[in-house]
Amino acid sequence: MKPSQFPLQKILNMKKTVLMGFLFLWSLLGFSQTKVNNANNKPGKLITIKHAGSLSFDKSLGIDAKRLKGDVICEHEGSIMRCDSAYLYSDKKLEAFGHISIVKGDSIFVYGDSLRYDAFTKLANLKGNVRCIEKDMTLTTNTLIYDVGNSVASYYNGGIIVNKENTLKSKNGHYYSASKELTFHYDVTLTNPDYKMRGDTLKYNTINKTSYFIGPSIINSKENYIYCENGWYDTEKEISRFSKNAVIVTKDQKLKGDSIFYDRKKGYGRATKNVQIFDTTNKSFIVGDFAEHFEKGNKAIVTGHAIYGRKIELDTLFMSADTLFYDEPDSTHSFVKAYKHVKIFKKDLQGLCDSLSYFVHDSLMTMYNSPTLWSKNGQITAKLIKVVAGQTGIKYFELINNALVIQKSDSLDENKYNQIEGKRMEGVFSNDSIRKLNVIGNAQIIYYLKQKSNYKGVNKTICSDLSIWFDSDGVDRATFRNKPESTVFPLSEIKDEDMRLKHFIWLENKRPKKKSDILIR
Repeated sequence: MKPSQFPLQKILNMKKTVLMGFLFLWSLLGFSQTKVNNANNKPGKLITIKHAGSLSFDKSLGIDAKRLKGDVICEHEGSIMRCDSAYLYSDKKLEAFGHISIVKGDSIFVYGDSLRYDAFTKLANLKGNVRCIEKDMTLTTNTLIYDVGNSVASYYNGGIIVNKENTLKSKNGHYYSASKELTFHYDVTLTNPDYKMRGDTLKYNTINKTSYFIGPSIINSKENYIYCENGWYDTEKEISRFSKNAVIVTKDQKLKGDSIFYDRKKGYGRATKNVQIFDTTNKSFIVGDFAEHFEKGNKAIVTGHAIYGRKIELDTLFMSADTLFYDEPDSTHSFVKAYKHVKIFKKDLQGLCDSLSYFVHDSLMTMYNSPTLWSKNGQITAKLIKVVAGQTGIKYFELINNALVIQKSDSLDENKYNQIEGKRMEGVFSNDSIRKLNVIGNAQIIYYLKQKSNYKGVNKTICSDLSIWFDSDGVDRATFRNKPESTVFPLSEIKDEDMRLKHFIWLENKRPKKKSDILIR
């Protein structure tokens, strides 16, 4: 047929058929794009459709809104997004529904019921039964904002993270995949078979398995209770450092400090600055600048302004030293050892020495290297002093080598002193004063004779052994043994300054007058 014989309608129908074929081909190209992006758009910024059961255009949603149904797969810069159905707007924004999954690389998987994704911001907003999985860690929440570009997942309405033996819950949370760190805020709880942590803000690193605490935090376990307001805890090695009002409480003790390092497996704690160790069983405490604490054997070493205190009835015994060592080998025995510049303060007893041991269970205190004790108007010195302090005060003491007891005879006269010297002495206390004293070996005594309120003279006696009794006014009576040599001097014939035994020395200027004095060096 010649060209002139074509009717006009056939020509129009042919043009229509060609146009429809072009549109169909264009839609197929758009449906199965494999990086066929519009030349006017920047490469790598658009969402690519990898697969869909069907594709249609929904003009009611916009000039370029695609409706995708059935096993939808989209890709954007290496991240694969799957769903049951979706709307794709200008290949830039995606709204997806049903069985949502986002896979980035071979390690991060995100699931949910619905998704909104922006290709330019790379932010994915998932809702409903959301799960984010990376290796052995799983995050579950109802709403999740996932920054696909930076691999950051955030939730703001409660979430749970499970990682092997650890389960973490919080109101807000952020997971940074690049650094493998998680940050949690508000009502944070970390649960482990061995402990439970609660706090305000927590950071957790999945590589080194370490938790970082910010704000008031509590860790509870069968062995102890821990509180701090800053610090970290390695959940795998079970070592930690706590700071800012840090406290570790066990069944029998409490350890406080500005900073505490703790090894749970070894039962070892190390505290610095404002250190306090409280023993609730023995009603005692130790404070200082630095401390090491060993749960096994309940041992502690404290240095730097170290003070030991123990409640005794209505009073407290305080003891200071350069170094204090506390040990509790079993449930019934405990002792304290003090080294260098030891000072003691109690209302009825004060003392100083170079080193000291104190057995708490039987109240036996042994003082070494030229110790000195004071009680009321009396002073005791020797090479070694043993003291038994009962619940209400000193009960018994023993002085060994160069033993010397000095007692002020007159509180108004600084020159009158009763003095007793010997190789060894045994004394008994009552009402905070010496009541009886036995001197064994090389006994010497100088004491003022008193009748009522008047002095009659001074007695000076040398003998092997002696026993002497005291009352509130001084010497009450004395018994001398083995050929005593006694001389009584009238007061008018002597000077008080001459009535001194060979080793007499009055050390009142070194006596701690109040509790704070025991820290004066």
